[in-house]
Amino acid sequence: MTIHNKHEIIGKALNILSKNLYPYIEDVIKEFHQENWLQVVQETLKGEIRQLKRKKSIEKALIEDVSLQLKLIKKQWDKVFQRKLDKAFLLIVEELIEVRNDWAHGSPFSVDDTYRYLDNITRILKIINAEEVEEVEKEKQEVLRLLSQQQFRGETPHSYSVSEEEERQIREQLNELLEKIYFQDASLLQLALIHRTYLYENPTEVSVDNNRLEFLGDALLNFLSGEYLYRKYPKMKEGDMTQKRSSLVDNQQLAKFAIDLNLGQFILLSKGEELQGGRENYSLLSDAFEAVIGAYYIDSGIEAVRNFLEPIFAEALEKSVDLEPENKSLNIENPKGLFQELVL
Repeated sequence: MTIHNKHEIIGKALNILSKNLYPYIEDVIKEFHQENWLQVVQETLKGEIRQLKRKKSIEKALIEDVSLQLKLIKKQWDKVFQRKLDKAFLLIVEELIEVRNDWAHGSPFSVDDTYRYLDNITRILKIINAEEVEEVEKEKQEVLRLLSQQQFRGETPHSYSVSEEEERQIREQLNELLEKIYFQDASLLQLALIHRTYLYENPTEVSVDNNRLEFLGDALLNFLSGEYLYRKYPKMKEGDMTQKRSSLVDNQQLAKFAIDLNLGQFILLSKGEELQGGRENYSLLSDAFEAVIGAYYIDSGIEAVRNFLEPIFAEALEKSVDLEPENKSLNIENPKGLFQELVL
């Protein structure tokens, strides 16, 4: 994300804030000052109005300028707005006045700052029940993804960073896999395929393995499978959902997902692990799939991961129904789900 893009994103969010904040301000000011509300606004903002380059009516100026809206809230806080809002709102307003000023002067914004400012704008939009809050929320989530990626890169040893030529070579090597799950940064996908035995055997070639990505992917798979089942089966009991989720994310099923992607062909293993059949090992394939999901989240965000997983979850559930016997025996592999099934 370039400086220009961050500046543009904040500008867009400020415009959305301005559009939605004005009606709220007008309603609150009118409620308190009634027919004199415009005169009160004129008097409150007379200093700011004088500084405007073009002469406008006070109402038009207020509609168009989020800076004036925020300053009006601040200046009328004690008399008017504190009756409706808590002090945290005022603190956000004060920060956004500075943000608007920095934005107007073309000041650079870090990814971290951009996320915080979007979060503050989102909070205000939610408090005033603005319909366009989702638009800013989406931008915020995208910045969060980039922030996560930035932090991940900071934690990953620099020796794993790749050049443009190395990135091109990785794309060539993983082309078949990238056609099934596209990565903006192919080196992240390669990192997800580095088994710990390969690191042990090649410490001068690579400096990290996929364990951390595997941990992240495991968390994502549990969350997204649970979310998917919750939405798909609105009347299903918790115990039954627990069973179904277990069937979606157990080693056997994750290994099947990995086989469908042909992950075994691409995993980087030690020679010994490969000779022992590591490329067909269900546990190893399951771990690799988790790592790929973790890497995909860092690369493309949770929506991309959700869009990738939901179709294969649906297919797996459909196959499990087709294979399910008419008279199910008790499932002792999931004691929690079984207990809930018996007592509910």
